[in-house]
Amino acid sequence: MTPMATPPALEDHAAHLRNELSVRVVYTDLDGTMLGRAGAFVRRPDGALTSEPTKALLAALELDVDIVPATGRSLRGLLGDARMLALRTVIAEMGAIIAYDLGREVVTNLGAYPGGEEPPAAHMERTGAVRTLFEAFPGRLEHHTPWSAWRDYTQLFRGRVDTREADRILRDAGFPWLSLHDNGLLHGAYLGLEPGEAHAYHLMPRGVDKGSAVALDRHRRGFHRSETMAVGDSIADLAMAAEVGALVLVRDAVEADAGLAEAAIAIPNVYVSRRPGNLGWCDSLHQIVLNASPA
Repeated sequence: MTPMATPPALEDHAAHLRNELSVRVVYTDLDGTMLGRAGAFVRRPDGALTSEPTKALLAALELDVDIVPATGRSLRGLLGDARMLALRTVIAEMGAIIAYDLGREVVTNLGAYPGGEEPPAAHMERTGAVRTLFEAFPGRLEHHTPWSAWRDYTQLFRGRVDTREADRILRDAGFPWLSLHDNGLLHGAYLGLEPGEAHAYHLMPRGVDKGSAVALDRHRRGFHRSETMAVGDSIADLAMAAEVGALVLVRDAVEADAGLAEAAIAIPNVYVSRRPGNLGWCDSLHQIVLNASPA
């Protein structure tokens, strides 16, 4: 069997990236990237306890590097997580919201949303867009409960579907302003699928993604691409690549998802870490931002 092609290894290009970039902001996915097993910052992907992510985060903060979560999580939960980790800026609901100074200033990024003052998540439900997808993919798509209940701007699902087919169905049903985004593999077993086979999906207005949120944040704060990088683990994270100096994907995500690997190879500034999950996140900070090997 021919080995699966993957993006270039970060460690082979780290010296060049350190010369080209002067990173002041790191945009990072959370689950499966900055966070370890079961969403714990101090657990490795295998569940063992580790202080390595804490040390890498502290070293970056001491250099005044802004670590910005860019995640599908809702804002209300994300702000508490950010406070505990001494982070001040967050991007929530897949790029629909940017919150500064722990929520004292909130900026929305709603793309092609046509629903006026009604929250987008409620509008999608009321107008039948959610029902359209569930009827089109019976037994293959469902709300990602309980987390799907805490949202204002996107709908959160789990299952296994073709997002291009979903977008066509939405367009034909009169919802051309919506798009379904793949936010990566889930560890649990859902809808009769084996653990690690189901994906998380976000239904969002077109023009909303992590990349557009990064572009908006960079514009508002005056950061050049060469002053930024991103770390992620899913196809949805690839949207950040065009807006940052480099995007690093954690190794286990690339090895587990052939579609992610294929899409990533086509983007010139995407690299893959040596280690999986939040250990790969540490590699990314050490090799580009901190200019040192992991402890």
